[in-house]
Amino acid sequence: MTIAVSRSAPGDLAEGAETKLRRADAVAAVESLDIRGLQPGLNDLTVEADATVTLAAGAGDTPDAVATALAETFGVNDVAVTAVRAVPPDSADGAAVAGE
Repeated sequence: MTIAVSRSAPGDLAEGAETKLRRADAVAAVESLDIRGLQPGLNDLTVEADATVTLAAGAGDTPDAVATALAETFGVNDVAVTAVRAVPPDSADGAAVAGE
């Protein structure tokens, strides 16, 4: 994906990209973000990034649905989702675990 990061964003470039991605309604958390490229612009920097995120409820369960949900965020474009996987509930979150 590409993420537009304001030149006046606090922190470094990676923090700015992660903050922008976290603002997406489809994202519950950003697990990792790797910057792969950079294109300077007049008011912002466009970064090419690979990210692993935890999806918010309702973000979709297919790569196309997730890509569409992520691309609805201003400044997030060219989204390509390679995989969507379900993760079992974590008992530490208070979720019920089968067998308990």
